[in-house]
Amino acid sequence: MKTTGFSTSFSSALSAKNNGVYRAPAAVALLQTIVRRAGLRWVVVDLRRARGKHALLSACARGFVFPESFGGNWDALADSLQDLSWLAEPGAVALLRGDADFAVAAPDEHAMLLEILGASAEYWQPRGRVFIALSEGTAGLPAFAAK
Repeated sequence: MKTTGFSTSFSSALSAKNNGVYRAPAAVALLQTIVRRAGLRWVVVDLRRARGKHALLSACARGFVFPESFGGNWDALADSLQDLSWLAEPGAVALLRGDADFAVAAPDEHAMLLEILGASAEYWQPRGRVFIALSEGTAGLPAFAAK
């Protein structure tokens, strides 16, 4: 299987100028490899069993490996995603696994998560730090692709 074109497209898209919240590409495994080769943190926020705010925040804390001091509320999530001083890598790409089902189970919490992720992406953009969130199934998001 030839992947060179996809590799080049994904690599060029991994820039702070492309920070945002997107629909995940079909070639997630390839993107994961490219993210890691670029020296960025690959994060999986597993929402497949989450059905509410507490489970969502716990999944975010596990996925991003937040410090023990994480407060477990919306403000703490926003603060942690706009700090990242504990992250060794110069940026992160987060995959929201199972978020379509979570959106059905907890639509308000899902909307808040996307809002916080979007605000974090905007926060990091002028600072030159990559912050990209990828949804496995949220309709209406733009597709992640080379710009």
